[in-house]
Amino acid sequence: MITAADYKFHERDSADDTWTETVFQIFSVPELGISGNIYVLTRPNLGVCHCSIEIHQGLCMHPWQLHHNDSQMHMRCPEDFSDFTLPNGLTFKAHSEREQEWSYKSCDGLCSLELKSSAVCDPTDARDPNQVPQASNSEVKGYAGWNNGHLEGKSRVVGTLKLRDKSYTIDCVEGVNKSWGPRNDWGNKGASWIHVDLGEDLTAFLVLDLDIEGRQVRYGSLKYGYVLVGGERRPLLSGEMTATRSDMLVTSAKVRFEDDQGDVYEAVGQTIAAGPWYNFNPSSVGYQCLLRWTSGDRVGHSHIADFVGQYYLSLSMADDLYD
Repeated sequence: MITAADYKFHERDSADDTWTETVFQIFSVPELGISGNIYVLTRPNLGVCHCSIEIHQGLCMHPWQLHHNDSQMHMRCPEDFSDFTLPNGLTFKAHSEREQEWSYKSCDGLCSLELKSSAVCDPTDARDPNQVPQASNSEVKGYAGWNNGHLEGKSRVVGTLKLRDKSYTIDCVEGVNKSWGPRNDWGNKGASWIHVDLGEDLTAFLVLDLDIEGRQVRYGSLKYGYVLVGGERRPLLSGEMTATRSDMLVTSAKVRFEDDQGDVYEAVGQTIAAGPWYNFNPSSVGYQCLLRWTSGDRVGHSHIADFVGQYYLSLSMADDLYD
């Protein structure tokens, strides 16, 4: 069960240099094709942290096309992970497990954010068998960082974004994530983090295995997830997704999942914003896409992100080397 204390640093072995705690918040302006995120990764035993704030509009195929990309590392780790300010201009406060607040002003003053995040359902504890039927067998292949403490949630995010000479109103339902545990990031494979929004009374979240076969991304089995139906959170028992892509960025997707009451859901997504996020973590890349989802007469907007280790990409995608 997730509580407000999970936004603080957790008890840990002080000698474990790999202990990592992160917090991640997505936001968007779907009608303008604007997608953004805030990510903070800390190594409290080492006393350092890394933070990335990334924003893009429309389809950005290359990192240099992103509209804001502030990634700073080796900043001093905050003493309290639930209430801190970083030298890069980011301030965060977790009022509870359901309510968080973000503020950011870039060092050059060209970008600022004021966001409030309010959960639309209690956040899920990915390791709690009372919430996740697969908790005892939900390990993501090849990446231990996904298999430790994990909070997964959905929030209504409201606020303002100012970027260069323009201001935008943010009012969306998007994903939030908090993680903690030992994690040796060396670029091995990751997984796909999928939010499917079909209106305020039907929205879902899935984690799927991800493999690259013949230089093509393949989505594997459901590791865990849930669907929120009219305010009721139901665990998922199965889920699958296929996608088309340009390079590594998804351009369209089809998803199917089944909840613990036997109800089956299908949706089709078309990408309206996408960008390769190469510096959220030096070892990995996040191919983040904002999709317009439809199912019958239902319409909604939410993100998927394929997180892949860069070492794994080199093993799977690079040409063979010859003498």
